[in-house]
Amino acid sequence: MFSSNLFKRCPRTGKIRGINKSAWPKWAWLLAGSAACLWYLVRVLPKPSRAAYPCLRAAAPIRIGFLTYCAALAGYAFSSAKAKSLSRNNRPFRASLFFVASLLSLCLFIASDSRPALAAIPAGAGKGIFSGRVAWVYNPNAAKWTGTGIYCAPAVNPQAEYNKSFTAGLAALSGGTNDADSWDKIFRWFNDRHDRPGTAYQAGDMIAIKINQNNSPAPAPDHGNAMNANPQTCVAVVTSLVNAGVPQADIWIGDPSRAVTDNIFNAIHQPFPEVKVVDFFGNNGRVTTTNVNGVFPNSDVKNAEAACFYHARYLVCQPLLKGHVGQIITFGSKNFYGINGILPNWKENKGHPGDSALTAYMTNANFGGKVILWAMDAMYPSPELDGAPFNGVALTPFNGRPMSSFIMSLDGCAEECVSYDFWSAVSGKSGGINYANSAANAGGGVAGHWNNSTEKKYAKNLDPNAPGIELVPVTPQP
Repeated sequence: MFSSNLFKRCPRTGKIRGINKSAWPKWAWLLAGSAACLWYLVRVLPKPSRAAYPCLRAAAPIRIGFLTYCAALAGYAFSSAKAKSLSRNNRPFRASLFFVASLLSLCLFIASDSRPALAAIPAGAGKGIFSGRVAWVYNPNAAKWTGTGIYCAPAVNPQAEYNKSFTAGLAALSGGTNDADSWDKIFRWFNDRHDRPGTAYQAGDMIAIKINQNNSPAPAPDHGNAMNANPQTCVAVVTSLVNAGVPQADIWIGDPSRAVTDNIFNAIHQPFPEVKVVDFFGNNGRVTTTNVNGVFPNSDVKNAEAACFYHARYLVCQPLLKGHVGQIITFGSKNFYGINGILPNWKENKGHPGDSALTAYMTNANFGGKVILWAMDAMYPSPELDGAPFNGVALTPFNGRPMSSFIMSLDGCAEECVSYDFWSAVSGKSGGINYANSAANAGGGVAGHWNNSTEKKYAKNLDPNAPGIELVPVTPQP
């Protein structure tokens, strides 16, 4: 069929991945360009944050190319007409200037008529031992839930495989050879940038790990299949730190605004009895915490932070790859809402973070400024906030199996953007990522997006000398 030749499609799913330019008549580009400009005005003027939506980014090359085409054509027509007029009036010098301008416009017109694809320009400056690097650790032996029973059950989530994945991700970010070597390099890199040059981890330096227990407003044995933190991921993070020589007593892990369910508490407490598991209620072995006021000046939410996170020297942000009812996504930045002094019953919280607070979470010195590692749990992604996660996704290389991945970075903006690209591809939803671009522009890291969901290449993958994100696929050794 003629229409089937108009687009480039994924050979496996049949989804449209691009435009087959040679199959379109030239007049179609004028129509498409006009439509792209009109669509941008209708969508973005009422709500500027929509400019970050993938659909609008996808239409940007058509819109920009069309406007360049029109401007070049108009410039050529005006300059050539002016040159002829001045030449007839015996004003050769001014005529020659307009003649040169007409030639430049003609060159621009020809270049724009070829309609090249335009690459997205990264925002901000990359962070990390390897600037802007994000490790995508895919281990199909880690997450094996097929839809029967509880998705985070130990039987379908081998702890050894989770540990192996986390260790491999750290090595890719640091250049280390094992947990101890990797964490040492990461601590030194972080301290070099936080007024402790040359300093490794020091005993007594508290590390607080923020997990996402949003679907546990009250103590319970487990959270069923309502998507919360995965016990195996929690244990993998703690195991790695302990293997690196961090004393158990210096580690705090939990969610101060929710309950840590028994399945998570027991998985941590049994092998690591001195690690402090923190939640709102502080019973049955958990600890609770007060709030420190006046440390997060933002009008959207409370001006407070859970004391154990405020007093920690290092934070680890361990979010989940899932959607949100109001904000479309809830990733690493939104994960910090849980340390903002809020209550387990969401109806009792007067404020809820919008883009301003989400950007501030990533850039505030007491929140994102203390994050030494952003470790996205992408084992079982979900398009929803509180439903069961996917037990398989169609995107290559998963091909109907769980995503079984960690997305890890020393750069929070880069981690959020890569996480978003994966989440949007597997959920079919878009939007809500504008805060990461704003955070990048405010010094929080680098933001950018992949070229497509098949190649999964970012600016540094396409050009190692370019600024931007570098996605490093990691396969743990058997």
